[in-house]
Amino acid sequence: MIIRRDTSTGANDLHVVYRPCTLDELVGNDINKKILKNTLDTNKVSHAQLFTGDAGTGKTTVAKIMALGLNCENKGVSSQPCLECPTCKSILNGSSVDIKEINVGQTGGKDYVDSLVRDLPYTPFNAKFKVLIFDEAHKLTDPAKDLLLKPLETGFDHVYFIFCTNQPEKLKSKVKDVGEAFLSRLSAYNFHRITKNETVGLLNNICEFEGFPFSESILDMVAEEAKGVPRDAIVWLNKISMEGSWDINVAKDICKVLKDEDNPQVIELFRALNSANWARSLTLYNSLKNIPIETIRISISGLFVGCLKRSKKVFEGKKYSEILDVLTVPIYEAGKLAEHKWYNYMFKTIETVVRYQRGN
Repeated sequence: MIIRRDTSTGANDLHVVYRPCTLDELVGNDINKKILKNTLDTNKVSHAQLFTGDAGTGKTTVAKIMALGLNCENKGVSSQPCLECPTCKSILNGSSVDIKEINVGQTGGKDYVDSLVRDLPYTPFNAKFKVLIFDEAHKLTDPAKDLLLKPLETGFDHVYFIFCTNQPEKLKSKVKDVGEAFLSRLSAYNFHRITKNETVGLLNNICEFEGFPFSESILDMVAEEAKGVPRDAIVWLNKISMEGSWDINVAKDICKVLKDEDNPQVIELFRALNSANWARSLTLYNSLKNIPIETIRISISGLFVGCLKRSKKVFEGKKYSEILDVLTVPIYEAGKLAEHKWYNYMFKTIETVVRYQRGN
């Protein structure tokens, strides 16, 4: 059963406070859960792991859970970290210097990876183990992968690598043998979308804990629309609870806003981004503060997917593909941190549009 945990930042969005912190709280993917629990409880965790699967299936969440399981001060290496010791708390609030979550889309080049590799021999600052989580790992450059080959092969007792990606095929390198050698050093786990029944159970758990006056028909509808992605389902549930009527037709409209990208204000923001108008984009975003950032991100992504589908030239399609590489990365955080990420997403979108306007 998933448990509510308030955050150190005070963020209270449901998808944040109900984020799993142990493997037992994770919904679905039972085979992966069993294997990973056994590796922790027997202290046989692979030092180099690859987590694959669709966006929203829990790859990064599980990577953080593994970091907790490896470093708990009270339990030692365990599938049941205490979540109360200083190390657990620092990992949960993202302040641990030894647990690095690396957004490869922004820092996947040779120079950054070289600085990481040079730091590997040094012992952790506070935690027992260093854990390097590479999000969007498929964006690692070939030289960066080449730099990681030796550390992955020989390893360090105090360092664990976890690579997360929804496009594992792109980890295969254009340089002969580098990609295959890189992948061969990783212990792979594929994460799947959860079933509709599992999604309904998760939502029911949250509603009962929060005391929401929910109906089974609403939970069933939300689970159907979420298509196996827990984060999407919880984001919609949060919006439905904020509206407060718990009317099935209203709930359908809320899900439609996220799926059909038909909100006029969101469409205007999309147009401003697509025309590289930074000032207009900022003004429009500020007028959308009543809409959750994840809702905006999903909607804008859907509109850019439409542009990609309509592209008639490879050059044009490549532009929209690069934009979607940025916009399709979920924003798990809430509050100011989520807003900071979204500003960066908007800037990178406009930067890509401008670059292609100038001929790449």
